[in-house]
Amino acid sequence: MTAIVGVLNRRGLAFAADSAATHRSDSGLKISNNANKIFSLSKYHPVGIAIYNNLDFMGIPWDSIIKQYRNTQKDKKSDKLEGYVKSFFSFVKSYCSDLIKHEESGVLKHIVQSYFNEVYGIVKKELGFDLDDTNANQFLVKMAEKFDDFLSKFKSNRSEDFENFKQTDFEKQSKVIIDSVIGPVLSISNCPVDLGKKFSDSIFTLICHNSHIYLDHLYTGLVFFGYGDKDLFPSLLQYRVTCAVCNRIKYTRDYEYSICSASGDALIIPFAQTDVSNTVVRAVEDKLRQKFYDNYKSTLEGFRDEVISQLSAANAPEAFLNVFRNLNIDKYTDDYKKGMDDYIDKSYIQPLMETVAFLDKEDLADMAESLVRMTCLKRHITSDAETVGGAVDVAIVTKGDGFIWKKRKHYFDPELNSQFFERYKR
Repeated sequence: MTAIVGVLNRRGLAFAADSAATHRSDSGLKISNNANKIFSLSKYHPVGIAIYNNLDFMGIPWDSIIKQYRNTQKDKKSDKLEGYVKSFFSFVKSYCSDLIKHEESGVLKHIVQSYFNEVYGIVKKELGFDLDDTNANQFLVKMAEKFDDFLSKFKSNRSEDFENFKQTDFEKQSKVIIDSVIGPVLSISNCPVDLGKKFSDSIFTLICHNSHIYLDHLYTGLVFFGYGDKDLFPSLLQYRVTCAVCNRIKYTRDYEYSICSASGDALIIPFAQTDVSNTVVRAVEDKLRQKFYDNYKSTLEGFRDEVISQLSAANAPEAFLNVFRNLNIDKYTDDYKKGMDDYIDKSYIQPLMETVAFLDKEDLADMAESLVRMTCLKRHITSDAETVGGAVDVAIVTKGDGFIWKKRKHYFDPELNSQFFERYKR
């Protein structure tokens, strides 16, 4: 796992990241403390990228992809940060094309099989029998209904690289895989004639949609940060990337933020393991705050039920009891939430952000690093797995100075490898 923190204001931005990486295999988990998660995206311009969760894309290390992109771009620049994002994903598609063709069939089969298994399991639970039963036709009709239900919920909001993807092209590339999964079902007598088409339609919708269902094991978070050539203030764009299917990359934007005012604007945003950073910024950890809200609601419900019970025992009129039965507990809970959230915002978040808005770039870096180190400390002194740890890398990006390392680990002795830095200058 990972702890990454970005801190932005109108003077610049700082990013800090730990070095822990969790590797999963059939034999268990292995945590190493030498991963690189922050990179400059250009040798010449003030842009960077941070990665978390899965450090590979379709079997290729992200750091290799990023460094190759940086080498090929040389001094090319974009007016806006988003221009670097589009250029980067275009490069990924071409650079990884051979491996994508080799690996994407396995990804597609995983999606197809996972979706079929889920719908199959739901229908089996609802009907109480499966395809081996004499009522198999009823089972298949129910499955067709589930495919229709799916389509009705996921028709809009396509992932960026799939906006112009045609279903006819998808069917040509996926037919063999889809047939291998649903073919045995279609061969059952009295199978609905449109079952295969509905299933294929559902898979196409699932592939194109901006959600990443069945792909959590492939998920990588990419955070692009810095300045476009015409940007006065820094911004960041957070993306979720999972895989490539049909020679298209499945990625979606999760978050975007721009410092847009010279009068004072700031942001503290953690990624991956966010609990400690959010506790500092919001004064209370998010799970604990939600627990307060849940307990408040359950207490009100318990109080209402107790009043009703006591009044019933005292033979109170039914109309009187109904007054309590009809109390809108959700409304009172929402009012409580709003009051607490407003208090936290005014008493903790706003004062902190007003201070962060005027910090110098060195202080931004110290804040980002401190939040990461606090997360490391918490993992170390509690029973949690130490999934945050190792050296903390810190980078500062400003409009004038560009991408600057404040702290950076090396796997070699810099004094013995001067040729590495000479190559980087070229």
